[in-house]
Amino acid sequence: MLLMTAMMLLTSTSSKWHNRENSCVLTVTLLCWAGSLLATRSTGRSVRLREKRRSSAHACEDDTVGLVEDINKLEARVIQGEPRRSVISIIGMAGLEYRVKEILQYLGKTILGLGKADFDTMSNEDLKEFLSKFLEERRYIIVLDDIWKIEVWDDLKAAFPDAENGSRIVLTTRFKDIALHADPRSPPHELCLLSDEDSWKLLSKKVCLEWNSTTTLPPWSEELGRQIVKKCGGLPLAIVVLGGLLSRKEASYSEWLKVLQSVHWHLTQDPTLCADILALSYHDLPYYLKPCFLYLGLFPEDFEISARKLILLWVAEGFVQPRGQEPLEDVAEDYLEELIGRSMIQVAARKSNGRIKACTIHDLLREFAISKATEDRFLEVIHQDVKVKSFTRGRHLSAHCRVPPAFKNTSKVRSLLCFDVNEPVFREMKKFKLLRVLDLEGIHIARLDSAIGKLVHLRYLGLRGTWLKTLPSSVCYLVKLQTLDLRSTLVSPIPAVVIKLQQLRHLFFNELGEMVPSPPPSRTFLANLQTLHGLCINGTESVENVLNKLTNLRELELYGELELHEKALGMWILNLKGLHCLKLHARGLRPAVAIPMLDFSSHTHLHKLHLVGLLNKTQTFPPNLTELSLQNSFLTEDPMEELEKLPNLRVLKLKQSSYVGKEMNCSSGGFPQLQILKLSFLLSVEMWRIAEKAMSNLRELEIVECKRLKIVPRGLWPVTSRCILRLGYMPFDMEMKVQERQGENWYRIEHTLPV
Repeated sequence: MLLMTAMMLLTSTSSKWHNRENSCVLTVTLLCWAGSLLATRSTGRSVRLREKRRSSAHACEDDTVGLVEDINKLEARVIQGEPRRSVISIIGMAGLEYRVKEILQYLGKTILGLGKADFDTMSNEDLKEFLSKFLEERRYIIVLDDIWKIEVWDDLKAAFPDAENGSRIVLTTRFKDIALHADPRSPPHELCLLSDEDSWKLLSKKVCLEWNSTTTLPPWSEELGRQIVKKCGGLPLAIVVLGGLLSRKEASYSEWLKVLQSVHWHLTQDPTLCADILALSYHDLPYYLKPCFLYLGLFPEDFEISARKLILLWVAEGFVQPRGQEPLEDVAEDYLEELIGRSMIQVAARKSNGRIKACTIHDLLREFAISKATEDRFLEVIHQDVKVKSFTRGRHLSAHCRVPPAFKNTSKVRSLLCFDVNEPVFREMKKFKLLRVLDLEGIHIARLDSAIGKLVHLRYLGLRGTWLKTLPSSVCYLVKLQTLDLRSTLVSPIPAVVIKLQQLRHLFFNELGEMVPSPPPSRTFLANLQTLHGLCINGTESVENVLNKLTNLRELELYGELELHEKALGMWILNLKGLHCLKLHARGLRPAVAIPMLDFSSHTHLHKLHLVGLLNKTQTFPPNLTELSLQNSFLTEDPMEELEKLPNLRVLKLKQSSYVGKEMNCSSGGFPQLQILKLSFLLSVEMWRIAEKAMSNLRELEIVECKRLKIVPRGLWPVTSRCILRLGYMPFDMEMKVQERQGENWYRIEHTLPV
């Protein structure tokens, strides 16, 4: 609620700031969401909880109840306050602690464009000086979410100069002394618990959202609902979790009455008293969701969890129940959506097509999961303060310390996930004889011990970000391995032993490695493989002798001089009838490397296509394509003429040098399903004409670094009342003209930095 208040404030005030005369405004949101710092100029929210609501731009949102009065008061302080740079503090329940170095590095990366090499040679003081010089001539508003220590603010404040031009810092914290210390002249704004009326509104919106955004609650629900929320004491988390529970119940008086009678504690501001409601929601989970939920306790507090990774882990652990002929990964994604619908997990980020990209778990829910899982001997979390301990109880372990204690009695351990570990724990891997999951992501290791081959039950091996140089040949004994992740490693070439892992379902390479084609595989070569990412193919014969035998792929990503294999590559992809996602990155010694011309007419399941490389003419695209991304295509003919005919296209991204012509035209009725359009670094485009009734379903339009495009086409005005416009590094005159129309024409206008 703290962060939501700050973000709503930023949304409501940003346009008014940009409309002021003689203003050069930098709006930066710096927030810690699930342990991963995110710096952006965008202020949108991602609260679409289910697949059926991804297409609704204004679904029944449950995050604004009770905040309108707070936003109005805070907005007045931002807009009408004194010229000095002031700190506006919002106090309430929070969840996570910043590290100063991370904040400064993200500000440096986002605002100044600094990279990792710069950070390696710069101290905190250097970063603060750079930031201060950049900001001193600009008016800015910066959001710092969840500051836990006075020292953090003291270390940061030098980076934010006071030019007496009305700059603002919005700071959220749960401690009043921090707020007063940051700016004694600016009274903190304290968020109150929700009133009974707002509590009922929040509950009804949550239940409404899960049932159907147009459904109204039955008449009997209000009486029981008000009694239920009264026991929540105005705590939004408790209300939302209960709403998720009720939405899964039969819509009957008796079922709601059972929930009311099951909540025994009246809640106060003490968040620990949420335990009763959390336990009730947990016990209401179907049996197959309970281990999936408890498993989240393995991840660090406020950690942003990759949805794909979590799904693959659940499958490897054996949590996912078969459902007809559906791939287990699809079933697991439904599990994730169901937990989100029950508000047991929060969405941290969504992909442009609406699918979940990352998730997180509220601190209180995580603490409950750890407590329950420890009680059931399901998991154990190893912290820094643990010196000596025999880990015999938990079947799933996670290490959150740089120097973990010695592992003993590990015969029952099924999983080991390592976070922030420097000590080479992998040397003890041979002790974990029944291990199914080993995740060493982010641990820098020079070599992997050959004893890894003794873990014959291993199903998931995560080596991403380890910078490993070689893969031991003993991995050929991991006959049950389902997922091998070698992203951000230096393994090259890919050893031939990989082709012996016949149970592999997901293989992630590093964009460097080529697959060794000898010895030639048999007809049953990797028959279960669904995902092949990051494989480099250049002058080898890997396509002809090896890769063309992979016929069950659903996702494929290739790098290299693809045109060298045009015929073989075309035949291979033609035979991938179940392909859902294809990404081709053509690269070589020449500035522009061509993408082979491919026949997609029979690919009825191919929904997502990314092409990076020269296209001699507009490619014929799959008939059911929903997402398309083009980069370095160097198209000279207007691509819109063909692309607007794709009946199901929802997301279109035209990136750097995808089109090098001067004019684009969208005809009436074109792009009937397009919801998201992103144009970036189209440096030649001067004119864009949009006919009436084109792109009638557009929800988001992003234009970045299209320097010669002076105006947003008039044809967009009829749909802009429900459309978000994001601009980045565009001509000043264009931004000012657009700002004049906000409110009258645009649902929301934001300013973004190119990524």
